[in-house]
Amino acid sequence: MERHAWDYAKFKTAFYLKTGLELDRYKDKQMERRIRQLMERENQPGFQHFYNYLAKNPPAMQFFLNYITINTSEFFRDQIVYAKLKEEVFPELLKNFDQKLAIWSAGCSFGAEPYTVSILFDTLKALDRVQIVGTDIDEKALQEAKRGKFHPRYLVKISPELLQQYFVKEGEYYCVKPKIRKSVTFKRHNLLCDTPLYGCHMILCRNVFIYFKAETQDFFLQRFSGALKAGGYLVIGSAEYISNPENYMLKKRFNTIYQKVTG
Repeated sequence: MERHAWDYAKFKTAFYLKTGLELDRYKDKQMERRIRQLMERENQPGFQHFYNYLAKNPPAMQFFLNYITINTSEFFRDQIVYAKLKEEVFPELLKNFDQKLAIWSAGCSFGAEPYTVSILFDTLKALDRVQIVGTDIDEKALQEAKRGKFHPRYLVKISPELLQQYFVKEGEYYCVKPKIRKSVTFKRHNLLCDTPLYGCHMILCRNVFIYFKAETQDFFLQRFSGALKAGGYLVIGSAEYISNPENYMLKKRFNTIYQKVTG
């Protein structure tokens, strides 16, 4: 009989040595269940067989990497949060800092989040005051983000006025207008091992923490705090929570919005 925990443990070790991606950082039950679902779909009888299949098949390995980095993306996801950013947080940052604001959307998936931020700054007539970077580990998602072409299901929370102002309809899809698309830079970044983007005035990392173990969440928060300027903001997902924000020099300002305080 297959010993599930041992087999999965061996798979995680071999996978890390092959790719450098530490599956140990993710919540075990969620990740193992997700991998087993794919194995069943691909008719792979066990973890060792599946690993050998991935190691010998680069396209399959790339598909697997994209599969395990769970992508969710939607314009104006959590509308209350975006309203607070537009009405209070963004104006405060524009007032308190006289240089270009560095905004980092970490784990940006298909790009809806950084494009939403860009749209909001444009409505504030301050798009020239920001430099927005969207990062993700998934190369395929980043390519889609750069195209700026979205199915209507990603746009259900955007107002008709903003849809008309910032998108062009092409067939059944909507394309982000060039002014907004050019305002965002996308690049590949692994939150687990790559150097953070330092000197940020805001970091958005929303609905990413929930897939990771507590110690990895702590690792992320330490890094994000170090990457933020004093007075800058960290925005997390509505299902996420920072239990001791003071440990990271953060103070809760709104529901999922934290500000870095000076020492």
